[in-house]
Amino acid sequence: MRRCAALLLALAVWLPVPAYAGGFSTYVSAYKAITPAIAGIQVRVPSTGEDINVANTGSTPLIVYGYQGDQYLKITSHGVWQNKLSPATYLNKEQSIGNLPQDANAAKPPVWVEISSTNHAQWHDHRIHWMGVSNSPIVQKDPKHPHLINNWKIPVSSGGQKADITGTLTYEPGSELGTELTYSAIGLTVVVILGLQVVILRRRKAAPDAHAPSSEVAGNKL
Repeated sequence: MRRCAALLLALAVWLPVPAYAGGFSTYVSAYKAITPAIAGIQVRVPSTGEDINVANTGSTPLIVYGYQGDQYLKITSHGVWQNKLSPATYLNKEQSIGNLPQDANAAKPPVWVEISSTNHAQWHDHRIHWMGVSNSPIVQKDPKHPHLINNWKIPVSSGGQKADITGTLTYEPGSELGTELTYSAIGLTVVVILGLQVVILRRRKAAPDAHAPSSEVAGNKL
C-alpha cells in the first residue's frame, strides 16, 4: 500500500501543468498549390513546417530559388543537385539564421553538386515556419483563437516557366479539453492517494498489538 501511495504521488508530481488556460499551442504550416501549376511536381509539407518535400516526376528539371533569388536546388526525375555557392545551402542547415562562409555568393553562377540519386528533395526552409523567439504580436494579444500568420511562397521554375510553391502559416491554440484532462488526472491522483492513506490508518488501528498479551490466550493458560 505504501508503495502504491508513493507511486501515485510521483505520478502527480510528474504530470505536466499547462502554462495557461488555453493549453499548448503550435504553428502549423500547410501547402496550398503551385501557381501557376507545373506538371509532374508533387509537394508535401509536414504540419510542423520543419521541412518541405518536393518530387519531380516530369522530364524537365525544377529549379528552386533561395532567399536572394539564387538557384538553390535542381530537382530532376533521376537526381537532385545543390548549388554550393547558394547562401540557402548553408542557411537551411540550422533552425536559425547563422553566419555564411565567404564563398557563398548569390550573384555567382551556380556550382551544382549532386546530393541524391532520387527524384525528390527534402530541406528545411525558413520561409515556411515561424522564426520568432516569442509568439507573434497577434498571438500575444489573443492566444486562445487561431490566427493566420502569413502566406508563404517559394519561387521555382521549370523549363523557363516561373512559379511559386505557396502555403500558409497559421497559429493553432491548444485544446481546452487537454488542459481539463490534465488537471482532472492530477486531482484524481491526489484523491486516490488520500484514500489509500485513510485505508492504511484504519488497518493499523484495527490490527491487534503483537506485543500486548491477549486476554483470551492468557485465560487458556490458566
